[in-house]
Amino acid sequence: GSELNRNYRREKMLRRLLSSIKDKFKEIAEEKFGVDFRRFDKEDMLLFPDIGFQSQINSDNWNLVCHGWRYEGSKRNKFLGLSISSIGEAIAYLVSNAEQILYLNDTIQRDRIKPFLVEDESHEVIKINIGKSSHIARTDNEGQFRLDLTYSNDDVNQLKKDDIISYTAIGDNGDSQEGVIRLIERNGLSIISDIDDTIKISEVLDKIRLIANTFIHPFKPVLGMADLYQQWKTRYNCSFHYLSAMPDQLYILTQEFINNNNFPNGSFHMRHFHWASKSIFNFVHSQSTFNHKLTYLRYFLSNTLRQFILVGDSGEKDPEVYGVITREYPERIRAIFIRQVSGSLASEERFSAAFENIPKAKWMVFDDPKQVPIDLIIPPRA
Repeated sequence: GSELNRNYRREKMLRRLLSSIKDKFKEIAEEKFGVDFRRFDKEDMLLFPDIGFQSQINSDNWNLVCHGWRYEGSKRNKFLGLSISSIGEAIAYLVSNAEQILYLNDTIQRDRIKPFLVEDESHEVIKINIGKSSHIARTDNEGQFRLDLTYSNDDVNQLKKDDIISYTAIGDNGDSQEGVIRLIERNGLSIISDIDDTIKISEVLDKIRLIANTFIHPFKPVLGMADLYQQWKTRYNCSFHYLSAMPDQLYILTQEFINNNNFPNGSFHMRHFHWASKSIFNFVHSQSTFNHKLTYLRYFLSNTLRQFILVGDSGEKDPEVYGVITREYPERIRAIFIRQVSGSLASEERFSAAFENIPKAKWMVFDDPKQVPIDLIIPPRA
């Protein structure tokens, strides 16, 4: 009897929460949004900072990457065919107990949910202007476009300013956005960093806390990580590349988080979210995330001669991904740093398996950034 009563109370609470979330989503969809996010009410685009690197085949040339997303505000208040109520229901059914329900008592941030309520604009032509040259890109089924261009050393030297090349992307309605390409020399040191639970508190292991930290609460930094990264940048003039499983729909807010918390600027390599993933939790923890990170790591390593520092956390599959790439490029990965996340599998057995055949001196698990060495010349546990 008591078990039935508990189940009844829980179901009643879930129905109440479901109703309130549906109402909140409807309110968000109908209200007029703030200036920074009115762009999501019309056809527009986001441009993600990407990289340019010297060609492996011909050192006189550079490969420049332009990457963006074309979208349009949904006139039907739907995203990929799902109604606002359905989205609310999908989130509501992630809740599993009363304690987690209380965690959702705050207000859903409108600026965070709005980019998820737009439609990808597929098969559209985007004009890219770099200096006096023009190029054509076309969006794919997800509204994404990625253009790989070859420019000579002389052209790059004329176009760059502080190792950045700016460009303009123009849509078919004449709307435009400014993008940046971050240049990385063939040799040097690069930091590849995860974002969630590595430099930003996300609690990816807890479904409802992940949702709350994504859509409700202010983004909170992992204290000490910005200082560590700035010290590395000052000492080694290294480039930074943020490789994340989180949706690129959150890019603007993530870039603001980087700026507001004094992390070094860098390129961003995120994933595009679909509601077919059922939830942010499933999206982050899918096999596609593993593949996404491994693909980008191979891209960086195969197209440069640089040394790399890999920084991640134990909440996702960062140790396993970093182990794979280090076994493929043992001389190029200088060190691996894994932040230990509460509630994750952080046993010696897990790390020994993830880093099999990798010298123990090369990798380090930490819970306080002060434990991580500033000196990157010698292995962290040498």
